[in-house]
Amino acid sequence: MGCEWMRMSRLLYGLRALALSFLAVCWTVPVLAQGDALETIQIRPNVHVIFGAGGNITVHVGEDGVILVDSGSADMADRVLEAVEVITDQPIRMIINTSADADHVGGNQALAATGVPIAGDAFAVAPTAAIVAHENVLLRMAEEGELPYEDWPTETYTAKLRSMYINEDGVVLMRQTGAHTNGDSIVHFRRADVIATGDILDLRQFPVIDPEKGGSIQGELAALNTLLDITIPAMPFVLKPHRTLVVPGHGYISDYAEVVEYQYMVNVIRDRIEALLDKGMSLEQVIDANPTAGFRERYGSDTGPWTTDMFVEAIYNDLKNAPEE
Repeated sequence: MGCEWMRMSRLLYGLRALALSFLAVCWTVPVLAQGDALETIQIRPNVHVIFGAGGNITVHVGEDGVILVDSGSADMADRVLEAVEVITDQPIRMIINTSADADHVGGNQALAATGVPIAGDAFAVAPTAAIVAHENVLLRMAEEGELPYEDWPTETYTAKLRSMYINEDGVVLMRQTGAHTNGDSIVHFRRADVIATGDILDLRQFPVIDPEKGGSIQGELAALNTLLDITIPAMPFVLKPHRTLVVPGHGYISDYAEVVEYQYMVNVIRDRIEALLDKGMSLEQVIDANPTAGFRERYGSDTGPWTTDMFVEAIYNDLKNAPEE
């Protein structure tokens, strides 16, 4: 069964790569700003993605204005604004943050200040675009105090979903707390059929699970399963470009097959570590057993801010300290 699944996975992966390559050729639009312009790709008639400013930034454009999903790093805000202005002359109306990470929220203040609010705020010092996030994003930013309050969300939500209708599109914020951190959100543009995942999906590496900020392996898997539930695969016409497009927190534009592979990888490694833990192995023994074998070359790293050993340790500690059922 495992070999059969792997053969099917490789086949689907090849077909997915072919279709996405075709899609990229059809929709790629270069940013025309001078100098070191950020790379921008048009993935739908009214949806673009900006790369290279920190986390990926989704740009949704319509008659109501511009919605940004995440704002990149603070030092890249001017270049992000330049890229947005090449895409459209519509004002920024809303910034949605998928987490409180600095490479996703650092440009909030600078970008929001150039925009206009969707609804007036009698208490605002100056009109700015709304900044929307899960309440835990605001709480974490306030607690850490590393970013000025102008970067903080101006609107928050705590329910499972927050839905709105902007630019003739249904926009759904989906709470996924306890995955990467305790403030994660997935953003689903229903008419455009585009999903921005934040760092729940990071195709450069193993997912960053930060227990100090409320992240957990079970929450990560639950979020990936939710993502699969709302992502429509290119079936039965696998060579056609029609499918749900997934914008990860970092990495390239993806679809259902890529999310399946990522979820499978996380699930297999979790199960391997759990089996080793059940044998009474210590963290050092589990690391030496190499539970990421088969995936390490694709997603792993021995250096940098998030290494393979750190990923294994996060899962090990989470499983070891999990309450008994």
